[in-house]
Amino acid sequence: MRGYYCFFHFLVVSMLVHFHGGHSENQTCDPTDLAALLAFSDGLDTKAAGLVGWGPSDAACCSWTGVSCDLGRVVGLDLSNRSLSRNSLRGEAVAQLGGLPSLRRLDLSANGLAGAFPASGFPAIEVVNVSSNGFTGPHPTFPGAPNLTVLDITNNAFSGGINVTALCSSPVKVLRFSANAFSGYVPAGFGQCKVLNELFLDGNGLTGSLPKDLYMMPLLRRLSLQENKLSGSLDENLGNLSEIMQIDLSYNMSLESLNLASNQLNGTLPLSLSSCPMLRVVSLRNNSLSGEITIDCRLLTRLNNFDAGTNKLRGAIPPRLASCTELRTLNLARNKLQGELPESFKNLTSLSYLSLTGNGFTNLSSALQVLQHLPNLTNLVLTNNFRGGETMPMDGIKGFKRMQVLVLANCALLGMIPPWLQSLKSLSVLDISWNNLHGEIPPWLGNLDSLFYIDLSNNSFSGEIPASFTQMKSLISSNGSSGQASTGDLPLFVKKNSTSTGKGLQYNQLSSFPSSLILSNNKLVGPLLPTFGRLVKLHVLDLGFNNFSGPIPDELSNMSSLEILDLAHNDLSGSIPSSLTKLNFLSKFDVSYNNLSGDVPTGGQFSTFTNEDFVGNPALHSSRNSSSTKKPPAMEAPHRKKNKATLVALGLGTAVGVIFVLYIASVVISRIIHSRMQEHNPKAVANADDCSESPNSSLVLLFQNNKDLGIEDILKSTNNFDQAYIVGCGGFGLVYKSTLPDGRRVAIKRLSGDYSQIEREFQAEVETLSRAQHDNLVLLEGYCKIGNDRLLIYSYMENGSLDYWLHERADGGALLDWQKRLRIAQGSARGLAYLHLSCEPHILHRDIKSSNILLDENFEAHLADFGLARLICAYETHVTTDVVGTLGYIPPEYGQSPVATYKGDVYSFGIVLLELLTGRRPVDMCRPKGSRDVVSWVLQMKKEDRETEVFDPSIYDKENESQLIRILEIALLCVTAAPKSRPTSQQLVEWLDHIAEG
Repeated sequence: MRGYYCFFHFLVVSMLVHFHGGHSENQTCDPTDLAALLAFSDGLDTKAAGLVGWGPSDAACCSWTGVSCDLGRVVGLDLSNRSLSRNSLRGEAVAQLGGLPSLRRLDLSANGLAGAFPASGFPAIEVVNVSSNGFTGPHPTFPGAPNLTVLDITNNAFSGGINVTALCSSPVKVLRFSANAFSGYVPAGFGQCKVLNELFLDGNGLTGSLPKDLYMMPLLRRLSLQENKLSGSLDENLGNLSEIMQIDLSYNMSLESLNLASNQLNGTLPLSLSSCPMLRVVSLRNNSLSGEITIDCRLLTRLNNFDAGTNKLRGAIPPRLASCTELRTLNLARNKLQGELPESFKNLTSLSYLSLTGNGFTNLSSALQVLQHLPNLTNLVLTNNFRGGETMPMDGIKGFKRMQVLVLANCALLGMIPPWLQSLKSLSVLDISWNNLHGEIPPWLGNLDSLFYIDLSNNSFSGEIPASFTQMKSLISSNGSSGQASTGDLPLFVKKNSTSTGKGLQYNQLSSFPSSLILSNNKLVGPLLPTFGRLVKLHVLDLGFNNFSGPIPDELSNMSSLEILDLAHNDLSGSIPSSLTKLNFLSKFDVSYNNLSGDVPTGGQFSTFTNEDFVGNPALHSSRNSSSTKKPPAMEAPHRKKNKATLVALGLGTAVGVIFVLYIASVVISRIIHSRMQEHNPKAVANADDCSESPNSSLVLLFQNNKDLGIEDILKSTNNFDQAYIVGCGGFGLVYKSTLPDGRRVAIKRLSGDYSQIEREFQAEVETLSRAQHDNLVLLEGYCKIGNDRLLIYSYMENGSLDYWLHERADGGALLDWQKRLRIAQGSARGLAYLHLSCEPHILHRDIKSSNILLDENFEAHLADFGLARLICAYETHVTTDVVGTLGYIPPEYGQSPVATYKGDVYSFGIVLLELLTGRRPVDMCRPKGSRDVVSWVLQMKKEDRETEVFDPSIYDKENESQLIRILEIALLCVTAAPKSRPTSQQLVEWLDHIAEG
């Protein structure tokens, strides 16, 4: 929000429009207008009212006090503050003014007039001010006045509801309805007032929560809702009011939630917040609020969530803040606060989450002495404070029995790891990185049963890694990250990131943390322990920039969940075990600057790593390059500082070249698929094997709701796989629609190929895929073996594929409106994030495309065929030469290495976003040169500032243009050439949800 200079104060706004009667002494008054004015003033003591000229004796009404004319017609009447009530003038007399056909401006304010305001007339009226009178009944709407722009009825006794529809039928810019007797809810419909600048509804009896379309007025600058009976919440959709300058919500005694996060609010924290005693949630995060914390919590007895993080607040935390004894979460991170934590914080016995990151607090010892008295504190984040050379307190701390997340990073602390940490039996996450701590790592740290995330990096720890670290229960079993600690959309903490973007990694709940041992940039010595191989649940092992020596143990290949292995800048020797190629989820591997020798392993994820990951090992050779991996001249790694190059991406021209080659290949593949359809003649298969009696037949049910289902039911439901039941085909086989005996419909994928030699492994892989359970996945419900055929049984999706609606059905694009497309993008992203982050083990999709996004009866998206490429290709000898994915969706780096990665999935998802936005296929060789590849075409249009022209005309309009442009930016981030620059799937979920909500 721009220019937000006033926030939550009592609005005293002077009238924007004052009417000064013009005097045209020689101007003749139109007889019709003269008659209307005389009827209005009948019985009026004009002398007492100070009105000169009013009366039948003077026909030149254009010269009367308060009257202004244009070409002989009355266009303005200003009788404000004339004490007209003493003349017994009532509302009925005002109706006479409705007969002035050219009247554009009417001001009767401050006269104490009573009665009902006329319901009709005033056909040319534009500006009306009847404030400070005693009018009653329904408020005026001026139904026959198409040019009404200002209506001020402040301080009257109008009652009933507010007729928004009638008001918004005119180009109204100012509505001041303060201090009346309106009742009921704040009505919906204000979103129709597209040019409204001011809306004052304060001082009425309005109740309930605010309608969503109240946030849909793009030109609104002032909003006053104080002194009503509003309840519910004011949410972050307020951010849609991009021009807002003033807001007043004070003295709404029932208001429970106030969310103004991520706007451009400035000024000080409003004292009027304390006048809303029912408030439970206040979020002012990510604004530019300044000054001291002035909230009086003695009146906010129900407040349990206060978030003012990422502002410019100054000074010390006032002791009275601890009067909010019901506080459960308190976030004051990234402000300019200083001083010591007040002793009164001992009273916050309900507090479970506290973040003071990025301020200037002092005296850590005192802070911990105070906070240890909080029995429910589970998350404490104090990063980037206490930077005056303080020492880590070693004793005197006996509390924190429920602590799960403790972060004291980047505080320049001296000393050693304190022994009181060993009493924190619930501790799951410990980050004391970027300090000046020294000494050996105590063995008891590895004996904390719940601990699964340890970051001790960038200190001066010495000695060897304790053997207890290889026996951590939470990293051997799956119990480590099962904690449910969460703070909603508050980050538990934002982890410092060493990448060039400078952005941190945000963790919102314990399950978001990747299980990690981060010990880099210390002075640790000794060999790498072979027993690290026990840590099958560990995702990140970072031991870089130490003094480890000896070989890389072959046993590390048993760490089946490992995604990051950083051993750079040590003194390791020997060869790189080829068994590490078995680490299917390894996305980052760095052994640069050691003394390794031999050949770099090939295959698996090693095909995705660059020479920079192996540089600085003169005796190490890579089969990808005839020479040994040598340090590039430009790479000078400073002492104890990482300098890791990003993955070198193929140029756009190369990508287009690869796509063109794949396009030709797809023609050949389509012919092969066609021939497969002939080979899989269902009658021939049925005759060759009596499937119901074959000794090699078996059915594995992965669902439990139909235990009586047999192979014969599968055959019968498809009429022995009759061609009439085929609903799809792909590179892995045909898909049949089947109706089971209980009436439930499923889709049966009949896989091509012979898997008899690896049946046990194949079935185990299928059972692994079946454990992926999410609302946005097409669930794998069963597996059937019939002779050499393998059948996968999936949930059936009523509305087919996204590809069908976007590209095949003639009216599909029009029927798939923008809101449906946005929900499809959100659902697909959620499914992908689940596969990447929450499913155990994590699953790469490997073939994200619009035909693998299926839609149920409500057009909710479900990812299909996840993990199927690996399921098939992992048991075929040509896996290292096959391109993973589908034409148009394949990331450019796969032209260099065909092994799938998480960021490869994100690239493919970005292509799907472009399909949703443009309605185009990823590659269309029938289009003119330069617009065949959707990525290069969109990039060129954006370069020419023509991005709005890329949107599908069936979804583009001004109302959703902002959403379309923001999602286009996300799509282009996904398809950027450098994999490391692409977002994660979890970021996609958060971004898309934020856009949909806003």
